[in-house]
This record gives sequence, C-alpha cells and structure tokens, in this order.
Amino acid sequence: MFEIKKKSEPMPYYHKPPMRFRDFEIHYNRDYSLNHIVRNKHSYYEFYFLISGDVTYYIEDREFDLKPGAIILIAPEQYHQATINTRTGQAYERYVLWLDPEYLKRLSTDKSDLLLPFQKTYITSAHIQLTRDMQILINNLLEMILTSSVSQEYGADLLTNSYIIELLVHIARMKLFQQDTYLDQRLNDNPENSPIITNTLNYINSHIYEDIRIQDITDYLYISRSYLSRVFNEEMGLSVHQFIAKKKLFLARQDLLSGTPVKEICQKYSFGNYSSFYRAFRTEFGQSPRAVRKNV
Repeated sequence: MFEIKKKSEPMPYYHKPPMRFRDFEIHYNRDYSLNHIVRNKHSYYEFYFLISGDVTYYIEDREFDLKPGAIILIAPEQYHQATINTRTGQAYERYVLWLDPEYLKRLSTDKSDLLLPFQKTYITSAHIQLTRDMQILINNLLEMILTSSVSQEYGADLLTNSYIIELLVHIARMKLFQQDTYLDQRLNDNPENSPIITNTLNYINSHIYEDIRIQDITDYLYISRSYLSRVFNEEMGLSVHQFIAKKKLFLARQDLLSGTPVKEICQKYSFGNYSSFYRAFRTEFGQSPRAVRKNV
C-alpha cells in the first residue's frame, strides 16, 4: 500500500510564471478563493491532477465535471479552462505539470513513446478518474518531481527525468490496457445520460463481434440516423462509427497480447480482411499488430 508523502508548500496561483525555454515545469497550488481563470492554450503538453475541490474543466468543446483524484491531459494548442465551483473556505488543490514536446521525444524510445497519453487518437480519455491506490502513487510521483526539480544534489536531474518517465508510463499503460473503460468514461461521468446512449452502448456491447451498421442500431431503437448521430456526438464526444471501431480495436489488441492468432482476431471482430485490420490498427496505435506482439 502506498502512503502519501508530505507535500511541499503550495504556491499561490498568481506566482505561476509562463513556461519558456524549459523542458518541463511543475506547480503545486492550493487556493481558497480564486478569480475566474481565463480560457487559454499553449505550445506544450499539460498534466493536471486535482487533489481537492469542485471543478468543471473545459477542453475545446468538451466539458468534464471533476472529482478529487481526476487527471486531465491537454495537448498543445488545445483551448482549455477550469471553472472553480468550490465554496468559499474550501481548498482548491492541484498539481500542474507542463511538458515540452521535444523533451518528451528525447525521453522516448523506439518501443515506448511518452507522447502516447496525449495523442489525439486517445482524445476520448482526456479525463481519467484514478482509483485510490493510483491517486496515492501519482500524487507521490508528482511530489518527487517537484522536490527533485529544485534540488542541487548530485543526480537530481536524472531522478527528475526518471520520475516523469514513470508517471507517463503509468498513464499510458492505463490507457492502453484499460481503454475500454475510458471509452465509456463519458457515460460514467454523467449517470443521467439519455436512454438512447445507454441503449446504444448496450446494443454495441451485445453485437461487438458482428459487422455493426448504424442502420442496425437505429432500427433497433426506432430513431433516425441523424438524431442518433447528433445525440451520441454531443454526449460521448465522438461518432457512433468511431466508438465501434475503437472498441473493436482495443479488444482486438487485448486478444493480440494474449496470443490469439491475427487471422482469428480479424474473423472474431468482423474486420473483413487483414489489410483492413492492419490499416485501422496502425492508425489507432501507431504500430503494426506484429510490432505490438513483438514488444510483449
């Protein structure tokens, strides 16, 4: 069991400088009253971890109601904004880690791309709600990054790099091996989603091994294609077709890692042929099925 390490003293929000000519920058902030935060964008990646407070977070046109233990991942040039709903006297506490794209590329290897957690192919999982154990682990890693980044001791820079690598590897593994959970995150975030979304997801889950057509779903629900497309896009943040494709691909990837033959996977998830499966798989994961299996 992990234990939460003693935190450094938090920094007031208004002391946060812009990131310039740095590989990374980390801030730990605690505020009890905070003015409106303006919508902004920047040229680096941002890793946001909410420790306490009631926050609604906006990335482009998407909205996330955050609970303590939530992570938000923001890519360069994405407009984002936090709206603080915390009542007066309650703490709004968080870590913010900024990461330069070139820095992450230097830390990456041919087998492990540290940009993976932020890539647009995973845009539906910009918000991750951590388990209690993972909250403690991520909190401690961020505290170690903060402490070592200002240390003058020998090797502090190397340790800082290693902590950042460990942090991103944990997040990437969660997204790679539990992506199916995060594809459904929007539904879990809002238990009051429309019955149309719930019934659509139930239909997809029940027919995931088949060649699912949008017409099949609309016939089942007795609604129009345009209405389903609009509602699904609004509530889930991606199209029905994209959701089905992603779900099939992530399930296929799990089967691939467990040793299932590629030909059997193609047939199991109704990809039609290997060429179609290969193209879709490489587009989604940036690697061929053979490369993924080889790295196991």
